[in-house]
Amino acid sequence: MKIYKMTKSLTLFFMALLMVISSVHLKAQSFPDFTGLVEQIQPSVVSIKVDVRQRGRIGKAGGSGFIIGKEGYILTNHHVVNNSDRVSVKLSNGREYQAEIIGSDQLSDVALIKIDGKGLNLKPVKLGSSRNLKVGAWVLAFGAPFNLEQTVTAGIVSAKGRGSVGSPFVPFIQTDVAINSGNSGGPLINLAGEVVGINSMIYNPMISTGLSFSIPIDLADSVSEQLAEYGQVIRGYLGVRYEEVDAGMVDYFELPQVGGALINFVEKESPAAKAGIKRGDIITEIEGNRVKNHQDLPYYIAQMTPGSKIKLKGYRDGKAKSFKATLVSREDSFVAARQQADENHFGVEVKNIGNFIRQQLGIDAGVVITKVEPGSPAQRAGISQGDVITEVNRHEINNVQDFYQVMDKLKSASKLLVLVTSQAGSDYRIVYLN
Repeated sequence: MKIYKMTKSLTLFFMALLMVISSVHLKAQSFPDFTGLVEQIQPSVVSIKVDVRQRGRIGKAGGSGFIIGKEGYILTNHHVVNNSDRVSVKLSNGREYQAEIIGSDQLSDVALIKIDGKGLNLKPVKLGSSRNLKVGAWVLAFGAPFNLEQTVTAGIVSAKGRGSVGSPFVPFIQTDVAINSGNSGGPLINLAGEVVGINSMIYNPMISTGLSFSIPIDLADSVSEQLAEYGQVIRGYLGVRYEEVDAGMVDYFELPQVGGALINFVEKESPAAKAGIKRGDIITEIEGNRVKNHQDLPYYIAQMTPGSKIKLKGYRDGKAKSFKATLVSREDSFVAARQQADENHFGVEVKNIGNFIRQQLGIDAGVVITKVEPGSPAQRAGISQGDVITEVNRHEINNVQDFYQVMDKLKSASKLLVLVTSQAGSDYRIVYLN
């Protein structure tokens, strides 16, 4: 009897031990081994150093990039090389070379630079497709955070199509990968060793943490081709403003599903006006592509060239409606306005507010401050990163373009009256520019 009990106990013990070992083995199998992938990609990743001219002085800045052509073509972010006097590229072997800016596009935050690749035996990365990227997939970010070169971090894709966090022309890939200053311009890599995105930004740390965003490689590749051929990006233009279609509107009009872009303004003599599109119309499809949310509209339109004849579908007063429009060239005053606005020495960088800020602060429009330059007029006025500007000298600010256009008009002003909204409430600040 004792022998039986002892045998039974030993059997149970070994069964439990086997289960623990199997559990550990399965757990180990669930996490991929990144070492081979890192060795494959690192030779294609570069560090970028720039001399930046600000207020008559030369400062140092930098970021990351990755090689896409043996001739020496490299992709990075616009904000990494913007306003630079000199750009240099440091390869993984430690060698440094001067680079030429082939073209840089602010609205997509993509830049194409080039070094002389002759005799360097450069190793270009393989470009994948962000369209095939699934939420939950493993991804790796390469770059030089805080000048710590050849750094690798890993995480998963948290979401796709985040057009409300930055430029409306970019449906960002959201990840939980650790990205910091210096990672900008580096590649986001899938487990097949393909680039699926360009690391671009982190969410405002004053509001949220653990969120990073990358530009889809399909968009970046399209932009880089235009930069290589024309030195700039030529976008189609429809001539509308738009907003989100919420569940209440879907119920009111008895629409089949939530989604689309609600048109709230149509520019006179624009392609939209000539196509018969009116304020209050809801656009749900562009050239066969479903407009899942309002940020899809500018993204799809911007991918098409001027002169393109496009078909749009949607609803008017709950009834199905179709439109045909011929796009024109986007007369983009955004960049020029920003460059002129810099002369005011206001000292801030801004972006459009997203749904999170709208809900937290109870506001419908404005621009959120992403950076305040130390010692600037904005900092002296007590304006901080994370604050939202909704008005400047009684001019209403709805978005980034409004902000820079107003700043351009006020470039000779000596002081500004700025309405600032934060978690503490709203108040006016006097900003002395001189």
